[in-house]
Amino acid sequence: MLVRARSGAASIALAVALALPLSASLAGCVTVHGERAEVPALTETEAEAVLEHYAEVSNEANRVYDEELNRTVDTGALGQINRAGHRARHEVHPEGNPDYRPLAFEDTRFHIPRLAGWPKFFVADTLSGRGDGNRWLLVFTRGSLEEDWKASYLTLMPESSLPEFEEDEDGYAVAVRTAGGPAPDPAAGAAEGLAVDPAGISAAYAGYLRTGEGPFADGAYTSEELARREGESTDPAFFVQYEDLAPEDPALATVGLRTTDGGALLFLTMHHHEQKTWAEGETPVVDEYVEALMEGQARQTVTIERMAILAARVPAEGRGEAELLSRISGALTATGA
Repeated sequence: MLVRARSGAASIALAVALALPLSASLAGCVTVHGERAEVPALTETEAEAVLEHYAEVSNEANRVYDEELNRTVDTGALGQINRAGHRARHEVHPEGNPDYRPLAFEDTRFHIPRLAGWPKFFVADTLSGRGDGNRWLLVFTRGSLEEDWKASYLTLMPESSLPEFEEDEDGYAVAVRTAGGPAPDPAAGAAEGLAVDPAGISAAYAGYLRTGEGPFADGAYTSEELARREGESTDPAFFVQYEDLAPEDPALATVGLRTTDGGALLFLTMHHHEQKTWAEGETPVVDEYVEALMEGQARQTVTIERMAILAARVPAEGRGEAELLSRISGALTATGA
């Protein structure tokens, strides 16, 4: 989509406007063209309002670790991670976070695809205003005209790691077709010709973590992750078992955008189950935020359910392996025994 640089904190006027239907023109497009036609997910002006509202509500929720307020702006994998995080942090720090640095998005680029039917999505590529230099890529999703836009994926990466996104003749981003996720018209064949099937990339990654084999390049979340797990197996104080699973919930489906090199940038979800058992005579050591989520008492074993969001750069078929660029992970539940 056409790029517009922006800066500043949330606008009250935009936030109020967001409470109304996002646009009569968008509703008109859906009504006129029907569920099978490809239409833009929203206008750039509407995307600006969505991002402004997100910053305003997120800042309020993050200061006091308000799980329910967060529910109004986050969904999918990001929503589950953030709500569990708020729950744990509120338990450990009921006073909230007085040192919280608010989000103030700036230098924002919107990548808005044409999509057929529902759900729809778009990507906000922005700086957070926190001065760390990382670009935030926020995927916003909407399941119907009656629903609000909510953030479902987030990834952070330096500018140098960002691919250049493909645009159609009208300046719109090109979505990748994935089973269960937002999609362009199936006749467009937007997912063909990639080194990894977008609809199956989570399952392929789960298989890689289990066997060490799969179409993934070496890196922090592949070869180095396997080496870390292997190193744990030599520690006499404890034993760790892992189970890595692709999500089955359609709300956690992979989404992605085509890149100008013939590949795609995909956003995917993983479930990780980790059971850590300490040797006889060892005292279990549990992170305070995990402990805040835990049922039971950690006498010898702790089982943690984690969810992870990953960004994968997938080349065109025959041009190499998928590269996992970033990961955001959080504990959802924990059980002690």
